This record gives sequence, C-alpha cells and structure tokens, in this order.
Amino acid sequence: MTRKQHMLEPLMASLLTLDWEISPQTIGKFEKELEVLKEKVGDDSHSKKLINLTLPVCNYLRVRKGSADPASMQFLHQATRTLHSLRQKSKLGGAERNERIKKLVNSFRALMVDVQRINSTLDRATTAKSSVATAKAAAGKKGLARKPPVRKTRKESPKDEVLKTIKRYKKGIDIASLIKATGLNDSTVRNIVYRAAKEGTIKRVRRGVYAVA
Repeated sequence: MTRKQHMLEPLMASLLTLDWEISPQTIGKFEKELEVLKEKVGDDSHSKKLINLTLPVCNYLRVRKGSADPASMQFLHQATRTLHSLRQKSKLGGAERNERIKKLVNSFRALMVDVQRINSTLDRATTAKSSVATAKAAAGKKGLARKPPVRKTRKESPKDEVLKTIKRYKKGIDIASLIKATGLNDSTVRNIVYRAAKEGTIKRVRRGVYAVA
C-alpha cells in the first residue's frame, strides 16, 4: 500500500538541501515550496502568517549567502517544525497554536535585529573601502608623491585568523576569548565557527568551546 505523502514533506526536503548548500537555486526551490504550501493551507491564518514570516529570511539568505548569520537557518528549521505541528489540527487547540506563533514571531524579531546590525556593519566596511579607493584614485590623478593615509587592514582573512587562533589552544577556546583574541565582532566569529564546525575543520570540545578537529 502506497504511503500518503504529507503536504510538508517537499518543503522539509528542500530545507535540508538548502541547509547543505545556500545557493540561488536551493533558496528558490525552498521559496517555491513555501508558495505552493501557502495555496494548500487555504484559510488557515496561522500557517499563512508563519509562511509570510519565513519568506523575508529567504531574501536575506539570497543576499548574504555564505556570510549569512547561522540564526537564519535555525529560524527556518524552527518555522518548518512549527508549520508541521500547526497542520496536525487534531493535536493543537487554538490557544496553543497562538502561543507557538507568538514564540516564532519573537524569534523572527530577534533575528531581524541581528540581521540589521550585521548589514549595518558590512555597509560601513564597504563604505570605508570605497573611500580609500577614491582617495587613491584622486592622489594618482594629481600626481602626488606621497600616498594618502589609509586604514590598516588585516593581512589574513577573518576565517584564517579565527582558525589560526583556535589552533593555538590545544584544549579548546571559547567564543568570548576568540572575539577578544581576534578583535572581530561577535556575529562574525560565531558565523565562522558555525561553518567551520559544520565542515569538520574544528570540533566542539564542550558547550561553547572549540578546538581543531
């Protein structure tokens, strides 16, 4: 006897693919499944509201790709699990459905605050680089012998700097110490650590402490 497919299975499958590789194709597939599901849920306002919360996170992933905050993927998994529970109508009452949506809305707000902060940091860095490039071009046109002062830049990439620092601590190092040692901001360090652990470059010794794998 053929098993009846649950309406969320295609969405959950596309989320696993997106979690493995963040690309325009995988993001587009996940968005398409969200839109299909939006049609299927009909008048279910709870499910529709949840789907509408999820779509902006897809846009964020499309822009940031590999530099996206790990919290964005965590939110998508949380949203998908909540969607699944909402579709189990016989198991959830109205009050509990409202409570689950409320928790997800709070997670969404927290994520959006962090996303805006990251975007602001990246925009400032981009503006600084643009200003330096403009100053160099102006100096070249004027034939100045002395180069204009520029900000001191890192010789290593943030990822290399974080991994190099972790290697120095055989018994592991926590996130707070990594931030202090590298001078990088909290979100950048956590993003690098999350992806390095996922790739197997580093391992978690215990909660919040990492060492070379």
